[in-house]
Amino acid sequence: MAAVASKSHALCVLLLLSLSAAALGHSRKLLYEEEDEQEQKFDLVSRLPGQPEVSFQQYSGYVTVSESHGRALFYWFFEATQDVEKKPLLLWLNGGPGCSSIGYGAVEELGPFLMQKEANLLFLESPFGVGFSYTNTSSDYDRAGDELTGKSDD
Repeated sequence: MAAVASKSHALCVLLLLSLSAAALGHSRKLLYEEEDEQEQKFDLVSRLPGQPEVSFQQYSGYVTVSESHGRALFYWFFEATQDVEKKPLLLWLNGGPGCSSIGYGAVEELGPFLMQKEANLLFLESPFGVGFSYTNTSSDYDRAGDELTGKSDD
């Protein structure tokens, strides 16, 4: 039991570090390679229907976690309104499977307007199959869970 808990903890830490690095890569004042800049432009959300004008940048897209299985997690990232590089990154994960970090966390529970001055916010739909996150390999759903979510087979 302790070995399973230790493995799950290690996988969660690895996933959090990977996602933190990916989110910080979206900060507009960091140096990017040309390809990264292009990807960032594609993920930039300029406006949403019904959303008022905002004073922060927001990005939305997918983090591929397994190219061979076609597995990707959906994210929505909000930069802090000031001192983007100095503000901490707050990663929001709702309980899953079945509970969307976007549909509940970003829209109903926390949202970007509550924390925009204090932190950069990253909402992640996890595990795959929740919200907009997905896998193209049907058999993945038979073994979904923490271990598979934190694993990359590529």
